Amino acid sequence: MIEHNVLPFKLERCKEILTAHAGLIVAHEFHVGLGLDRLLDDHLPLPGSGRGHRASEVILPAVLMLQGGGTDLEGIGGIGRDKALCTAAQFQRVPASTTLGDWLRRCGASRWAMRGLQQVQRELTGTRLNAQKRSDFTLDIDATIIPADKADATKAYEGTRGYHPMLGFLFENRWLLADQFRTGSASPAGGLVEFIGHCRAQMPKGKRIARLRSDSAAYNHDMVDDCEQHGIEYAIGADWDSAVKELYRGLPHESWTRCVASGSRPEREVAETIHAFERGAGSFRIIFVRDVDPQKELFGEIRGRAIITNFSDEEMDAAAVVEWYNQRGTAENFIKEIKHGFGLHRVPCGQFHANAAWLRIAALAYNLFLLQQHLALPPDLARCSVSTVRWRLYQIAGRLVRHARQWVLKVAAELEAFADLQQMRTAARSAAFP
Repeated sequence: MIEHNVLPFKLERCKEILTAHAGLIVAHEFHVGLGLDRLLDDHLPLPGSGRGHRASEVILPAVLMLQGGGTDLEGIGGIGRDKALCTAAQFQRVPASTTLGDWLRRCGASRWAMRGLQQVQRELTGTRLNAQKRSDFTLDIDATIIPADKADATKAYEGTRGYHPMLGFLFENRWLLADQFRTGSASPAGGLVEFIGHCRAQMPKGKRIARLRSDSAAYNHDMVDDCEQHGIEYAIGADWDSAVKELYRGLPHESWTRCVASGSRPEREVAETIHAFERGAGSFRIIFVRDVDPQKELFGEIRGRAIITNFSDEEMDAAAVVEWYNQRGTAENFIKEIKHGFGLHRVPCGQFHANAAWLRIAALAYNLFLLQQHLALPPDLARCSVSTVRWRLYQIAGRLVRHARQWVLKVAAELEAFADLQQMRTAARSAAFP
């Protein structure tokens, strides 16, 4: 009797060594080609006993898990259960989720271990930036809120309970230069000068942070003085405080200049004057921008916003400064990618220090993906999100067979995807830390 409410096939177990993530094996080969396993074991503490896991035994599977789409500690089990992946990647053992959680707690509580992870990131940064001819880079800094119902989570300024890490990206290549895990109640402006200094320290010799963009969290004399001291050109959103409002209202009508509208954006006007903090080294340009809306002006409603900058008039006029500052919105896409693409939209542990270590490993997975895009992937995948690369390359079915005393990974890939995997393998043989 034929049943019409089921599909016409039988379900049986297969004893062949199969994987649904053949592309992740090739991604892991790229990590090994970089010498990442050696670098991790050199910079992070050794296990306390012979049964303990080396840093590379924990971090490399965790990185693959995050690049493959895992979002929490339980995802590491998917790596461990994939016999083909573990065999081809030569994973002797993969930590269980509880082991990974214990390791994160120990790592996060160890200043040495966290510095070791940062040093590994610094080595990656050198590899990425030294591959570019440019020497000057733009730093976009921003904080993001990670909601979490944890015992040590606190409320952020807008009421969400969780954590509030600070991230610094290089605009030119999307690179995550530095991270700082913070409590939810941390002030957006707290410790920014020190964070910028930390970002500068991550730059390799011959490369420098030449420009800075930030929202109004950086609107203070300490930040401005620090930029002037280190020769950094900046554009920073200004607080709409009483002094700025007074400047805005005092601008003569003829000082406003119409900007050319692009796309569907409304027409805007810009005007500028000179401003200074009560404390600080000197003055700077303050540029106002507002939508052209005569009806709002009739009712006295202020529709403007302000940006402070030390760019000279010859370098950028007011409209050009506004356009350049608005590009910092791209950093929000970088944050979106690391949060939703690499498991940072939530945190897995109940301890602050463990989640700080999780952030650093997610940052490592994110930067390794960018490095792979730059060195190993074809141009059409060089700017894609990780979700696109997962569908195109990572989530390819494969069969691992033994032939002539070696393993052969047979992939169910179309010709184009197969060529991309071959290109990744070629890059893995030539990409290595100096």
